[in-house]
Amino acid sequence: MRVVVLMSTYQGEKFVAEQIESILNQLPRDGRLIVRDDGSLDRTVNIIQSFADPRIEITCGSNVGFARSFFSLMAAAPNDAEMIMLSDQDDVWLPQKIERAWQHLKDTDGVPTLYCARQQLVNETLHPIALSKRCLRPPSFQNALTENIVTGCTAAFNRDALYLALQIKIPERVYFHDWWLYLVVAAFGKVIVDEEATILYRQHSGNTIGRGAGFMQYVEIFRFIRKRSWVHIMYRQIEEFTTVYTPQLSRPQKTLLQKYFNPHEFSSVTRLIFSSKCFRQSLLGDIFLRSLIIVELASGRGLTPR
Repeated sequence: MRVVVLMSTYQGEKFVAEQIESILNQLPRDGRLIVRDDGSLDRTVNIIQSFADPRIEITCGSNVGFARSFFSLMAAAPNDAEMIMLSDQDDVWLPQKIERAWQHLKDTDGVPTLYCARQQLVNETLHPIALSKRCLRPPSFQNALTENIVTGCTAAFNRDALYLALQIKIPERVYFHDWWLYLVVAAFGKVIVDEEATILYRQHSGNTIGRGAGFMQYVEIFRFIRKRSWVHIMYRQIEEFTTVYTPQLSRPQKTLLQKYFNPHEFSSVTRLIFSSKCFRQSLLGDIFLRSLIIVELASGRGLTPR
């Protein structure tokens, strides 16, 4: 197994050493941990360099944000990698995470395959909070259009999935790199969801996007959408996907996109709002999505950024 772990860091001095230790403890001798620092001003880079481990490769870049940073890492992944894994800077990988992912991916040559897993949510001191939610519905292209069930810090994928996701190197209209992976692989390959938790997913004030547990999950969501339009993010990603992959789509996939996901046709938008067909993992999620679309329409901002 030739495994490459990709990590993007930014102002991560508080937790990055603990994360790297948990990866190196299970990384094979010929494995690599490739880190791109996204313009940190603290001691993050110095801490990483202090490991002096030949398996670690670090580059420093300007601050471009987590998604573009991860896309840059994926575009630079070595050609001999059999499994590519993504890592945040502030979690802890549970023992055998790498081996567990490999057992799911090792026999998938020729089929773009993406693996993800549940997380054990913990606080700053790694005290358990709760397990992340279990998926109620199987992963699918229909689900991936409106919802991301792939938490990037648990993601692992084969080279076929990497090539597929990077038909354009860095998608310009994509906000979440992990959601993009889920959408593309769900459309043309296979997505595997592991019910076992494989990481300690640290929740703290510095999270770019927190997960939270119970009611706090919805608090985190509302905090996010107060700053950014989730509807704009969704439709921009669908527009990017359609631009790149339309020639490869099946007839039913093209019909689905035109019927429910064309933001420039009012009839398509109303079908999505009022259809009884579920697109997200839960009924509450469906109601939430439709409510956000109605709010955007009522606000006059439209469904895509102007």
